[in-house]
Amino acid sequence: MSAHAQPDVNSAIDAIPGRTMPMPVAAIGGAAMVIGLLSFGFGMTQDRAWTGGAVLVGLVYCLALAMGGVAFSVIATLTWARWSRPLKRVAEAFGLMLPALWVVLLVFLVLFSGLWPWNPSTFVAGGPVDIHPHSAAVLFASKPVWLTPGFFIARQLFGVGVMTVLSLVYIRASILPDLAMAKARLGDRAPGFYSMGGTDVAKAVEYGQNLQSNLGPFLGWTYALVMSLVAFDLIMSLSPLWYSNMFGGWIFCSSFWLCMQAIGVYTLTMRDWLGLKGWVVPKTTHDLGMLLMAFTMAWAYMMFAQLLPIWYANMPEETEFLLVRTYLPQWAWLARIVAVLCFVMPFTTLASRGIKKMRWPFVALLSVMMVGVFLERTLLIMPSVYKGDTFPTVLFAVVSVGIWIGFLGFFFTSVTFILSKIPPLVISDPKLGTHPWDVHVHAESAPHH
Repeated sequence: MSAHAQPDVNSAIDAIPGRTMPMPVAAIGGAAMVIGLLSFGFGMTQDRAWTGGAVLVGLVYCLALAMGGVAFSVIATLTWARWSRPLKRVAEAFGLMLPALWVVLLVFLVLFSGLWPWNPSTFVAGGPVDIHPHSAAVLFASKPVWLTPGFFIARQLFGVGVMTVLSLVYIRASILPDLAMAKARLGDRAPGFYSMGGTDVAKAVEYGQNLQSNLGPFLGWTYALVMSLVAFDLIMSLSPLWYSNMFGGWIFCSSFWLCMQAIGVYTLTMRDWLGLKGWVVPKTTHDLGMLLMAFTMAWAYMMFAQLLPIWYANMPEETEFLLVRTYLPQWAWLARIVAVLCFVMPFTTLASRGIKKMRWPFVALLSVMMVGVFLERTLLIMPSVYKGDTFPTVLFAVVSVGIWIGFLGFFFTSVTFILSKIPPLVISDPKLGTHPWDVHVHAESAPHH
């Protein structure tokens, strides 16, 4: 094989006509969305602050999936990572959810701006919190300027909006060459909108690759900045007197980590329907598992890097955030579960080479890790909006979990619909095949998973 030879993608192209959303996916997704709406309605009759916090958890969770999907595609492009090419289109389908999530963010910020206790119109118990400096020596009070409802909403919509627009331009550059190649083979059997890719496949591929390579670095920086802004504003400002400079970096790294978990779960679960059985192979999941292992350690390292200075400095405005979540009995048990699901279990389990190559055990592991990140986001957000002396088990089980299920149903059902309309494999990508210099040596006696 020459360095420029492409693998045979004809079977992937021939499977495109007639692909529709599987009925079980539509049914499960629809049921999940109904559960989410019922949970939201029930929560609004019980505790508006808890319900708003639960919606925020689901929204931040899905923003991580969508933005992380774009970041995954960008990193795959810029690093020439051939192993990740079979996963690239699924990641881009995640990114195509950003316009819908931007609308959800707009509605949420308008209806639930009182969730933040610094807002004079807050509906959180104990608010509003005075964020003006108590010392006359302070020359400029930045928090009262930064934390104003209008500016707060505007910069969130602007930041996520910029990420959305750049992501759509980038993903379009990735999809159009595939549409052109599929149209050239399928002819009239291709969906009508495939003509958007043009008729000159080579020119479309060259243009798409150049645009992705040129836009990728800017999009990578935009992801880091916007997700950090989401972390500082939507999560950290729920406790407006607490701050951590590393919080934004920790959230945007863990968001990318969460997205890789979801990519693994979705791709392996839907592999046969997507027609990726010959592309997503044990080596692919093994490489994904190794990257997840690295980010598991990064999650723990960045968490400890924040915890340690707060612990030894012992400043009241910093320690309160941690003490509430790790020592109060209504939250301490959740912190321990998060530590197990987000670090102890994946760190020990991903050390196994075998589990990273076995389809359903790997899906099960990644699913548990996704639950762990949901609980971690819950632990970060909910103690700031709920001040009760006991853990509200019913509100958590019905409202928080139900709304999260609703968000997941909406997200993954929409992703499946998107992938039923476009090629689920980056068929025109020059890095789709293995490099001719790649050599893989396997012992004859080694077991195959």
